[in-house]
This record gives sequence, structure tokens and C-alpha cells, in this order.
Amino acid sequence: MVKKFILALVGISLSCGFVTARDRDVLHLIYCSDVHYGLTRQFRGTETSADSVSRAMLAAFRSLEKERLPRDGGVSAGEVFGIPDMVVCTGDIANRMEKGVQSATASWESFCRDWAAYSDRLYLVPGNHDISNAIGYTKPMTPLKDAASAAGIYNRMMHPDTVVNARNFDYGLDKIHYSLVRNGIRMVFMGMWPDTLMRAWLDEELLRDNSLPTLIFTHDPPEADAKHFTNPNEGHGINSFDRFENLLADTCCVRNIHSLPLENWRTLEHYLHDRPQIKAYFHGDCNYNEFYTWHGVDSTIALPVFRVDSPMKGEYSAEDETLLSFIVVTIDTSRKILTARECLWNVGSRPSIAWDSVVSVRL
Repeated sequence: MVKKFILALVGISLSCGFVTARDRDVLHLIYCSDVHYGLTRQFRGTETSADSVSRAMLAAFRSLEKERLPRDGGVSAGEVFGIPDMVVCTGDIANRMEKGVQSATASWESFCRDWAAYSDRLYLVPGNHDISNAIGYTKPMTPLKDAASAAGIYNRMMHPDTVVNARNFDYGLDKIHYSLVRNGIRMVFMGMWPDTLMRAWLDEELLRDNSLPTLIFTHDPPEADAKHFTNPNEGHGINSFDRFENLLADTCCVRNIHSLPLENWRTLEHYLHDRPQIKAYFHGDCNYNEFYTWHGVDSTIALPVFRVDSPMKGEYSAEDETLLSFIVVTIDTSRKILTARECLWNVGSRPSIAWDSVVSVRL
């Protein structure tokens, strides 16, 4: 099995016994990302569509409801997980149409059908594929634009007075950012990455109560890819020469997509340093499970970060389907302790659940 980086335990020792919280408020979350409807992969012996793979993963969600969490010292260790309070998916519902896969319209419709059982507890943000479909891409697509998944996420999560559609969705105006407070924990869902616009919005949210422990859910990692930023070159557009995708409001600090945008990352580092109530960061995009600490460019912070696998494009699970995983999160909201567990959902010859990486952090 591929060796994964494990986040060092922050502020709590588990060696003195199990952290139990049956008599306290505990939030149960399932976290996944990058479902990429429209793609196919080898799965359980045949070339299988993304909707079928997602349905298999959703079956694992249901199986998990009756599964006992491992006796690993984390929150709710040894207890039945039960029905999740929240299911979070951080984007790439659709796949771009540059290779002739199904449209974002078809992908969004399939996603909504497949995930309907969790519609009352499903929290979404868009990924780069959803937004590129909406605004255009550096390679030709067929159709050139299809904003169905971006508009669908916007309507579902932002509840606008006037519903948008694939034709009139405007990424410059129709920003997807929202938050909710559960048992004294703030959950923040912010677009693709904490860019200038998202940071300004979050500061307004924090003013309501800046003492609440805050968790960020977004698509890109803290070290977002240079190509996702706005084109810094003349014209600033999306084109096949520069290959910047203009997905983030911040202009890239480097002029080619193969350089590291250190100043953009540093800006985020300084922002997080000045807001210690932000306790953890969850993201997709890079398509493998990893629990790590982001220290920033100048090593001024130590932020717990949780990267999640993709059921369709996993860096390792695409080749070895026994490594397919999502993240199970339990939060003791009384003691302010979060435990994240990597849940392997396709380990045996038939659907089965096993556990791998686990970490607990103090919020």
C-alpha cells in the first residue's frame, strides 16, 4: 500500500486512552471530492462509468451508517458511525469536454439523481472542471461552454432569489461561498480557493463571532496550481499559449504556469496567520489521501490540512482500486476535538470498509 504522510497530532495526546464522546455533542461528516461524472475507469473487473462508481461509493456511505469506528483513540472510537450529519463534496462534479466526455448538463443531472438520498445534508463547492466548463478553457471544448454544474451548485447552495441557469450563469458575479455554525463550530465553504474575493467575504463572516473554531472546505490545496490563477500576461485572457485558466480572482505572481506562485501562497499564509480561529483546511483536486500540516512559504503557521482521494482520478487508487477512499470526520464539539479517518471502501473482492490513516486535532 502506498505510504501516506500523516499529520502530527496537534495539541492532544491519545496515549492516555480513548477519546469518547457518546454523552456529548458529536458531529459526523463524510468528506469526498472529484467525482468527475462523464469519465470511465476500470472498476471491479470492467470499464465502468463515473455514475456507477459514485453509486458504489454511496453504497459504502450507507454501509458506514451501521459500521463501528475503529478503536483508535479518536472521537467516537468503537462506536457505530450512524447517519452522517453532513456529506461534503468539494467539486469537479463534471469533467471538462475537451476529450469528448459527456456534457456538464448530463453530468449534473446524473449527480443529482444519484446523490438525492443525501440532498438534505449535502454541501458542495465547485472544482476547476465545473468552472472551466462555465467560462471556457485553454483547449477547445464541445460545447465551448456548459455552466450546468457550476450553476447547479450555485443554486443549490446559495439559494438565490433568482435562479440562474447554464446560459446566464456569470462566474464574476455568481460566487459560491457560504458558512454555517454547528454546535459552536463554523464550517466555511468557499469556492475554489481562498482568493481575494473569498477572503474578503470570510472576514465579514468572522465578524459575526471571531471566536468560533473555523474549518475551511474548498477545492484547491493551500498551494494552488499557478494555472488556476488569473493570467498576468497582456490581455489577461484564457488562451492556448499562456494556459492560465482564470479560475481564481488573484492575478498569478508568475508569468508561466510551470513556475511556483510563491507570493500568492504567501498571501494566503499571512491571512491564515492573522486568523488563528481557522483550525483546519479540507481540499480535493490533487486526488489522493493525505493528512498533513501546511507551514506556508515562510513557515509562520502550522495548519492541519486534509486532502481527499478521487473515485475516478485518484493518483494511486486509479491503478489500485483497493486504495479508493473518502474521509470520515467526527467532531466532539464539547471538547473541541476533530478526528479524521481515511475510510477505504473497496478493499475486498466485494464491497467492504477498512480503516487506514487517522489523526486527531484540537480545534
